[in-house]
Amino acid sequence: MNYTHPVIRTDDPHQDSLPGLEHIDMRDGQDDPGATWIGDLIAAVRRQGLKLGLWLLACFAISLVYTLRASPEYVASAQVVLEPRVRLPAGSDAAAAAAAVAPILDSAQAESQLQIIRSVRNLRYVFDTLKLETDPEFAPGEPGLIGRIASIVNMLRPPLVSPLLQEQAASQAREIAFQNFSDRIQVRRLGQSYVIEVSYRGLKPDSTARITNSIAAAYIRDQVLVHAISEQRGTEFLQGRITLIQAEKKAADEAVASGIITNFQFPDSDARIVGEALRPLAAAYPQTKLNLLFAIVFGLVSGVAFIAIMNNFDKTVRSPAQIRRVLGVDCLVVVPRVRFGRLSDTTALDQPGSEFAQSMRLLRTVLFAARAKTYQVAIGVVSCHEGDGCSALSANLAGLLAASNSPVVLVDASLQKPDLTRRFAPNSETGLEQFIQSFSVEAKLPEVRITESLSFVPAVAANRVADPNAFMGTLAMRNALTQYNSPRDLVLDLPALANSSDAQAIGSMLSGVVLVAALHRTKLDQLSEAIRALRSANSRVLGIVLNDPLPRKSRHSARIAASAGSRPATIAPEAHN
Repeated sequence: MNYTHPVIRTDDPHQDSLPGLEHIDMRDGQDDPGATWIGDLIAAVRRQGLKLGLWLLACFAISLVYTLRASPEYVASAQVVLEPRVRLPAGSDAAAAAAAVAPILDSAQAESQLQIIRSVRNLRYVFDTLKLETDPEFAPGEPGLIGRIASIVNMLRPPLVSPLLQEQAASQAREIAFQNFSDRIQVRRLGQSYVIEVSYRGLKPDSTARITNSIAAAYIRDQVLVHAISEQRGTEFLQGRITLIQAEKKAADEAVASGIITNFQFPDSDARIVGEALRPLAAAYPQTKLNLLFAIVFGLVSGVAFIAIMNNFDKTVRSPAQIRRVLGVDCLVVVPRVRFGRLSDTTALDQPGSEFAQSMRLLRTVLFAARAKTYQVAIGVVSCHEGDGCSALSANLAGLLAASNSPVVLVDASLQKPDLTRRFAPNSETGLEQFIQSFSVEAKLPEVRITESLSFVPAVAANRVADPNAFMGTLAMRNALTQYNSPRDLVLDLPALANSSDAQAIGSMLSGVVLVAALHRTKLDQLSEAIRALRSANSRVLGIVLNDPLPRKSRHSARIAASAGSRPATIAPEAHN
């Protein structure tokens, strides 16, 4: 894809390295050797592999059905060689005959003979002699849509029966039959030789060979008639020559009518048939192998071309390399979907050998493990829309930090949709909402102790709906973040940018913000707008986490199951401050 949002700036408002986060790689996506359009296309073909395979199968099936249902056609060929004869005037002696030289044909004259064979006069003679106008093979085809509509309209009108109209209809049908007959004939010259090949394509092998021979014999007949006329115009006309020419004409007429080439010689013709058309042993059309090969090639080329076009206009997030190249922001990690069971707040601890747990440990390493010893950090986790798995990733990240005996505080900053609060502290007496609305700058965050190294700050108190006018960027919140940044790390689950501006209000107070995007669902322009919004509020975007959440239907079913058997987190709170 070649999509670049115009509002994304290459300069970050936090270009200076924050203490403890110097290791975050904010390299330009153009430096990634794997970020190429060809790579995106190959990935798109792999994603659409099933659909591409079905399309290939459909093309193959259509070609196979056409091949099996198509009427077989046979091709017969006859060869005619051009041999100009020596013409001696009447009364010439033997010496004159020996000294005579046969005329030489040039390429233009040879090509002109092709047109004579294909001429209407030559083909019309064969057509009339064999009475092909009554052959169903050359009858007019079924009328098309327009023809059927016209016939229906004509049926509604009063019938007009007149001999003139009937004669015109019969003449038109005869011309259509002759045109169908002419379209099946092919005449070509074999290389640079004087041999002409006459081919005819028909539905029956016997009639195909017969009609081919008739066309060749009609050409010989035409040559005999031409020379007969020239002999009749001479001053001396011998009776023997008349008899010979009449015999040649009769033999040619019989060959045209029967379609059988005899051994009769035609000395008055400048051409002779060197190879008569034989009965075809197998159908030439349809060509099964060629049709099936064409169907496979067409299906593959058209399918890949369609995928390439759709991929060029697709703005959905597909790969980390795409994010680095298009947005210029580093993709920190790709979190795969949980293979077994349902994603919970402790999946990384419950399934330590899963790919999900490995990805979460990598994210923990990228964000926290390489920081300086004397500094603690506050990381906000936010997504563009709800349902991208932001809360689950925040809880699992905090759980992994606590499992390594690193003091951490998990803050549910999603006031309007406090999912973590319902799971970790459903009976809390106070919450973050009351804290940010308090006027005391020395108040402490309402903390619920989960384990020795993990604390949780609920969003709202039990059975309470947060005030939509609550503002996260208060002085009390800033002082609290400063206080907690000293002794321990903070992980904040922020509300989606599409529903609230709290992430922008609190982003500048944090060490950095991690943007969560749903793989194959979040749009690039949505990420671009989210990065622009966070940077406009002086928030440092550390990178993007690609999450592969459950499909919408599966996620809805999981929510119903969770609500049916809802319970607090598996680790019970120990203390409440």
